[in-house]
Amino acid sequence: MCYNECHCSSGKPQELCSYAQYGVQSNPSSNTDLSMMTLFQEGKQISLMDTKIILEPGYLYLIDFIFLATPEADSFMQITPKINGSLKLLYSFFAPTGSASRNASASGSFTIPVIEDSAAVSFNLTYPESVRNIDITGAISVTALHKITGSKCR
Repeated sequence: MCYNECHCSSGKPQELCSYAQYGVQSNPSSNTDLSMMTLFQEGKQISLMDTKIILEPGYLYLIDFIFLATPEADSFMQITPKINGSLKLLYSFFAPTGSASRNASASGSFTIPVIEDSAAVSFNLTYPESVRNIDITGAISVTALHKITGSKCR
C-alpha cells in the first residue's frame, strides 16, 4: 500500500486523510473576500483562517464550491478564487440573473498543487454598484487528493 492512499476507516493513522467543508452565509460588500465557517474538518493538511483556507505543502488538493445569492433582477455576481492573494480568473464564475429572477448561482471545481510553501485560498465576490443588498450562502469542499512529494510505497 502506498502512503498516498487514504484508509481512514481502517482505524490506522494514515498520512493522507485530510478533507474539510466550509460554509458561507453573509451580506458582504462588493469586491470582498468571503468569510467562512468550518462545517467539518479532518486531518492536518487543511485549515481555516477567517477568509483564507490554508493548504499545507506536498499535496494536490481538489476544491469544489457552490454559491447561491440574490443580486437583484437584471444583475449579476462573480465569484473569483484567489490563491496566495492573486485572483484566478480561469476558475471564476460569472452568474447573471434574468429579468424575472433575483437569484444567481455559481459553482466550480479546480485542483491546486501545493509544492514547497503553504497556500492560502479565498473567494472574492463582486457585483455591480446598482445592487443595494446581496445575501449569499454557499459551501466550499476541500480534499487532499494525492501526496506529490516524497511519496513512497511500503
